Amino acid sequence: MSNISTSTIDPIIIRLNIARAGIQQYGQPTLFTIGIIGCILNILIFLRPSMRKNSCAIYFHASSWGNFFCLTWGVLASMLAFFTNNNPSNYSDVYCKIRNYMINFSQFSSRAFIILACLDRFLLCSTSVRQRQFCRPIIAIKMVVFAILICACLPVYILISYKSRQIIMPCMVTTQAANIYETISIWMLNVTIPTLSMSILSWLTIKRLKANAKRVGREKIRVNGKDSQLTTMLIAQVLLYMVTNVPYFIFIFYAKINENVPTSMTKEDLLSSLVYPPIEKIHTVSRKIAVALAEYSNTLPPRRDW
Repeated sequence: MSNISTSTIDPIIIRLNIARAGIQQYGQPTLFTIGIIGCILNILIFLRPSMRKNSCAIYFHASSWGNFFCLTWGVLASMLAFFTNNNPSNYSDVYCKIRNYMINFSQFSSRAFIILACLDRFLLCSTSVRQRQFCRPIIAIKMVVFAILICACLPVYILISYKSRQIIMPCMVTTQAANIYETISIWMLNVTIPTLSMSILSWLTIKRLKANAKRVGREKIRVNGKDSQLTTMLIAQVLLYMVTNVPYFIFIFYAKINENVPTSMTKEDLLSSLVYPPIEKIHTVSRKIAVALAEYSNTLPPRRDW
């Protein structure tokens, strides 16, 4: 029975591997091109003098740089390894450590800046003058620097515990303690904290905006057109994050807790060929949609207030 099953499934695995190679050959360059152009355009947009005076735009600007480095160290490095048939992660511990550190640092930073942008929009709609003082460019710059320092410390374990291996996963954690920390951090820092923070702050912002719309006279908080555009863009990006990123991180979490569990090559090939690529592409495309929203939002005519 086992021989029949193997001979029946093997051709399917071969076809799936061919399809995966096609996605890597054509899909990755296409998505990378779209993503990198979007990041560069976003950076140029947020460098405009009017944007440099807006605290929320500063957070988006910083997040665009995080996405830029994530695309460079993640997708571009993967493309070069595929097209040159030479993956330094297989034999270079230094490359293995630096690449994975930069990917995680960029992802942590990008999410932290979006959370700060959500907090900024929430405080901007407050009736408290003291809370609105947080929404100043100088404060935003200080918070960006602080977030960078914190996010730079979170993946330091990679520089200590990661090593290259001649297996399917060429670069991975090698100590049990680091493996436990990484598993927890994947769930907490990539899914739970960002999703809860973004969704709660966005909901509270919308609630404040609705309450503000009912106020009259001096009590009404004036939000200019550019701020309203950035708020709309932020809420849309949070929704995209929750819808498209959670399945990706659930799969990553599943792979992490089962990486040391013996499995058949058939099951492993089916998972890596059939399940992972679509989820990864959905996750990647969601970033491109968010970039497109950023560009479109900044081309709309400003609204006077909410």
